[in-house]
Order: sequence, then structure tokens, then C-alpha cells
Amino acid sequence: MDIEILKHIFLELVEKYGLLGIFIIGFSEPIFQPFPTEIFMIFAISMGLDWRYVFLSALSGSLLGSTVTYYLSSRYGEKLALRFFREEEYRKGEKFFEKYGVLGFIVISFTPIPFEIMCWICGAFEMPFNRYILAILLSRLIKHGVFVLPFVFWGSDVWKLLKDIIS
Repeated sequence: MDIEILKHIFLELVEKYGLLGIFIIGFSEPIFQPFPTEIFMIFAISMGLDWRYVFLSALSGSLLGSTVTYYLSSRYGEKLALRFFREEEYRKGEKFFEKYGVLGFIVISFTPIPFEIMCWICGAFEMPFNRYILAILLSRLIKHGVFVLPFVFWGSDVWKLLKDIIS
């Protein structure tokens, strides 16, 4: 699927369905999709949706999607993961996971290694589920918070600044 088409679909999803759209995007991020949920969270907040509900929708979607990814990858392992991702990306994530473990997974939110690859790797290598979910929760709280908090403190001024930068 063309990445631009997917982006357009997600923007429409948020525009038409609001919080449900954010939930679906948060759900799909750890499974297969390449866009950080935070992009769409900012869009939803700029549309006037309450940041708290946006935050909770994204977080709950991400936790549920991460659970599905863990189950699929722990059951079907590396073969299934390699159908979704290039082997080079998968191996890069594998090395990172072996070196840094749970703490590395929390840090992964702020690196170029795609989040969904790490979710697949954690399941394939059978990271203990309770540690996995804790790592997901902490990483999403931090990353979503970093993107949402400016809107909480400075409101529409942040959105105006972003529009000026993009334009």
C-alpha cells in the first residue's frame, strides 16, 4: 500500500471518528503501520478533541495492539515477522533487544528503529509478557506525553507555530 494513501486514510479516520480513529491508529502502530500515533494525536487535539481523551485512546489502542503483536509473534515467530518487515530491519531490532533488553525497549520510542519491529521481536524472543506490557506502557506514556504536553501548557499557540513551520 502506498504510504501517502495510508496517511490520508488515517487523517480521514481521525476527522470522521475522532477518538475511535485515534484508538485504531494506536492499535495498528505496533502491528504494522509506519506512522507514529503522535502525529494523529496532534491532529485530533488541533480539531478540538480533549487531550486527555486523545491520550487515553492512543494509549489503550497501543496496549491492545501490542498485545495482539506479542501473541502473533510469540506464536508464529520470526517467519511471520519477516513477512511484514525487511530482514535488515528485523536483525537490527534483534541486536538492539539482545543488547539492551527491557530498558532498551523503553528507549526505542525515541530512536529510528520502528516501534512495531521491536514489538514483533519481543514476542518472537518471548520476553516475559508482564515486562513487555510494562515497557509498552512506560514508553507510550513518555512518548505520547512529550508530544501532547505542549498542547496542554500552551494550547493553540503550539498548533499555530507548527502550522507556520510546516507552511
